[in-house]
Amino acid sequence: MKLYHYAPKINTVKKDGIFSISKINRNLKPYIHRAGSDKKEDIIKWLESTFYGRSRSVSCLTETIKFKHNDPVLEKIVKASELFSFDLDELIKDGLVESIWCKDGSDEKGCNEVFYQVTPDEIDFSPLNWHKVDIKNEKLYAVIRHYMIVLKGGIIPPEYIKLEH
Repeated sequence: MKLYHYAPKINTVKKDGIFSISKINRNLKPYIHRAGSDKKEDIIKWLESTFYGRSRSVSCLTETIKFKHNDPVLEKIVKASELFSFDLDELIKDGLVESIWCKDGSDEKGCNEVFYQVTPDEIDFSPLNWHKVDIKNEKLYAVIRHYMIVLKGGIIPPEYIKLEH
């Protein structure tokens, strides 16, 4: 089961893997308001309060971003990113996956923090609603149905990852 992950153009994904928030130093700005703190340990604690393992999860999509050339937000995301894929079945078979969670149905502001746990068979591969991403908020994972793969070690190792073109 192929899933997709967008990473910044400058990255170490093929060398080091895809890291969860708990394993990497990255901009945590999207979480500061919701966590009520700019300290990484407070943000991790808040993430874990939404569902167990969230700080060790990697967000992914069931399809690549679809945009028409008149959609500046999606075009900006695609141009600023590299697209990677991985086979979820392989991760599960090798014992790397602890659980899978879905976030769906958020409003355009993306403030809905409602998640539900799913099995691999329950992952929805129907087309995504790309129109929900707009220029006002430039949020992708906040408003598009996506899955969070909770990883026992918080990392998808590079040998499981393919760079898409």
